[in-house]
Amino acid sequence: MFPMFQELAPHDQQDKCGHHYAICLDLKNQRFEVLDSIHSEADANLTTHAEFFINNLKETWNRHYKHSKVQIRHFPTEYVATAKQGNTTDCGFHTLEYFAKWEGRIVPAITAATVVELRKIHTWN
Repeated sequence: MFPMFQELAPHDQQDKCGHHYAICLDLKNQRFEVLDSIHSEADANLTTHAEFFINNLKETWNRHYKHSKVQIRHFPTEYVATAKQGNTTDCGFHTLEYFAKWEGRIVPAITAATVVELRKIHTWN
């Protein structure tokens, strides 16, 4: 899995707001999986950002692992349907849960109560 950070205002040097989501390279099912708690495949900003990273990863893989049995250049991208958050601030917590619980089959159930508990845990730590 790869943590992704998408700047929301890349041309504004003062605005450091951004959005977190995850990309998973699923070797078993031969695909890339994008998990995003705000956007879907219909969002051009997400698809452009994700595809740019995925294409660079495919190119790097080909350059460094061209003799490997596993080749990823043909892997399609699947935008996994996830529960959408109810605000614009909790994407980082959703992404952390994807990393902790994603198995490639069942999307972790993340609720507002889950985010509250995660805030407590991270504050305590």
